[in-house]
Amino acid sequence: MNRFIRTLPILFLNGCQQQAAIPERNESRTEAAANPNAAINAAAEPFEALTEQAATADWPKIDQLAADAKAAADSVRTRLGSASGSRLDTHLTALATARKAQDRLGTALAAVEGYRTLIEAQDPATARPPIPVSLLDYSGFRYDALAHSQAVDWQEMAKSAAFARAQWAALKPTIKSAATVGVVDSALEAMDEAVKRKDITFAQKAAATELALVDLLEEQVAAQ
Repeated sequence: MNRFIRTLPILFLNGCQQQAAIPERNESRTEAAANPNAAINAAAEPFEALTEQAATADWPKIDQLAADAKAAADSVRTRLGSASGSRLDTHLTALATARKAQDRLGTALAAVEGYRTLIEAQDPATARPPIPVSLLDYSGFRYDALAHSQAVDWQEMAKSAAFARAQWAALKPTIKSAATVGVVDSALEAMDEAVKRKDITFAQKAAATELALVDLLEEQVAAQ
């Protein structure tokens, strides 16, 4: 999954000191053209980028990211089922509405739901990375967007944390590294604890940790 590689938090560094630095993964255009899952996964990346930058980028940059996301969605529309296509249209409409209102949180949430729709449109039997890994990314980005809003909706943040736990429950038995299991467990516990405390700073740090660990999980499942 193409994205800026984040500096891993101290929690990860203490738990997995033996792990090598995580290289950025660049998906081949040829692979994306030949593999339906790869094409859909690649189309989800601009939605992820928009979610990540919605809180801080200037509006011309957001407009460019939104245009990239729409173009990416259009490029794979024929690969999507009717239900996925309809959901994606709903999120693109919500994205346009949020942009018109200069609603940064609404922009981020519409974008991250578009990302989820595309991820879930893949064939789960052959998706690489596995869909639960990408949905952990979705959960972290949604949680983080909510944590950066002016009026924090703690109930929605709790839902994002619970969704992340459900994805991890499906993925955890397949992870061979005990150290990785331990730090992911701790990161998800931190997301829950931040919601209980209603501590915005703690929540933002917990989200950063979880998102960094998704990068590690992608590398580990690819190597297994």
